[in-house]
Amino acid sequence: MKKRILIVLVLAVSMLGFAGPATAGHNQDQHSDNMSLVSATPNATGATNSDLAFWGDRAYAGNYDGFRIFDISDPASPELLTDFRCFGPQNDPIVWENKLLFLAIDRTLAGPDCGSPAVAHDDPNGWEGVRIFDVSNPRSPKFIKGVYTDCGAHTITLFPKNPAELMLYVSSYPLRPGPTCGQLRGPEAGRDPLHGVIQVINVPVNNAKAAKEVAEPQIVYPGDADNQFVWAEHGLPGPPTFEPAARACHDIAVFVQLRLAAGACAEQGQLWRIKPNGIPDTAHPIWVYDDQVDETGTTGDPDDPGVVVDFFHSATFSWDGKVVNFIDESFADVTGQCPPTTPAGAPIGGDSGRMFFLDAATGTKLSHFMADRPLENDYCSAHMGLPVPTSDGRQLIVNAWYLGGANVVDFTDPTNPVEVAFYDAAPPGTAGSDNWSAYWYQGPKLSDDSLTIYATDGVHDPPAVAAAGRGFDVFRVDGLSTDVSFDHLNPQTQERLIGG
Repeated sequence: MKKRILIVLVLAVSMLGFAGPATAGHNQDQHSDNMSLVSATPNATGATNSDLAFWGDRAYAGNYDGFRIFDISDPASPELLTDFRCFGPQNDPIVWENKLLFLAIDRTLAGPDCGSPAVAHDDPNGWEGVRIFDVSNPRSPKFIKGVYTDCGAHTITLFPKNPAELMLYVSSYPLRPGPTCGQLRGPEAGRDPLHGVIQVINVPVNNAKAAKEVAEPQIVYPGDADNQFVWAEHGLPGPPTFEPAARACHDIAVFVQLRLAAGACAEQGQLWRIKPNGIPDTAHPIWVYDDQVDETGTTGDPDDPGVVVDFFHSATFSWDGKVVNFIDESFADVTGQCPPTTPAGAPIGGDSGRMFFLDAATGTKLSHFMADRPLENDYCSAHMGLPVPTSDGRQLIVNAWYLGGANVVDFTDPTNPVEVAFYDAAPPGTAGSDNWSAYWYQGPKLSDDSLTIYATDGVHDPPAVAAAGRGFDVFRVDGLSTDVSFDHLNPQTQERLIGG
């Protein structure tokens, strides 16, 4: 989300903001001594808050009703520059030079323009894909155009091919039917009912109106017996609620300098080379990781020895390029305790919901991680995060854990990752922490001896919970620092090799 299949499509509802100072009422929050909530700015629409992107002293925060732009020159007191209304789940953002903003739309709408209402998922005249905006004036964004993509755009990843030309990698899948997607509409449009591709959009920086789809690299699951991801095999509904299966990717991370892409592709984690034309070689992965061995128990089904990764959801690289981190989004019952449970309440002893550390050269699993602190009644699946590029060789990663809050994990020894900071807002459950993303971004600093962490909160808070949905969060982590700084960050696009 980036997904968020069970959360977004089954349980996502609007939430209400809370009034008063950003950190008021947080005396009961559970957190390490070194991590504090500095500010929180709720989303006035109450819509689900999605992902983040940064350029200079601006932060771009997506939500299902549009996007917000903040001035973060003083991270302790972000200034809202605009609250731009443009309905379109998920509205995951990418920004370029504080000039162009791209939003991923994974819901069939009547058209690409802002104000277009939702229509039937499989409306043959509907639209879904990528919207492009001019944000040169952050107080008055302008819609440029929409680019239609089959199965919509669940997530998008930027690969800057050169200063004048951008490539957008579009990931999506047939969870529900679309205008040209799925078991019915896909074949009618001459397309694979499993989707089976990512889609690549080329954007001339100085002529974004000319943006268009230029390639559809094929997705395959090497070594997978049926070459597809079957939703019902992972505890999700089958037809008619969901499409029966997919062969596709949820998210992609790129390391520009290394010309590598890590694809979180539902059934597998994969590593690809990026060809000189900017297109990833998805048909010939360097390696694949498919969690076929259950190290810690069964999936809750006594007849199932345990394919324990529910859904390869997101990926990222260490800044030296030596480790790839894949996230599994667990589909466990969100009312269960952590570790995840089945809807009937039975413990799931497997590896679901964790982050996985792999050797980037070989794809060998080095470890998996789940916080070992008590997470009573918290849905603790990992979701979206990014490593911190320290200059002293220490390897840290910031991550959001849905109802388990945001944390920092030290993986300097990637065979033994350890949590070194966390913040989990009270009370347990959906009224507390409800984080989609958590990222380190060292543009403007809070101080020289701390890390500045930005997060989004408010994924599936029920509307009856008046205090739910903190929106745009800023955290401070004391005692951890770096002298590396960036002037921009699209979290799925890592541009600099640091310490390699």
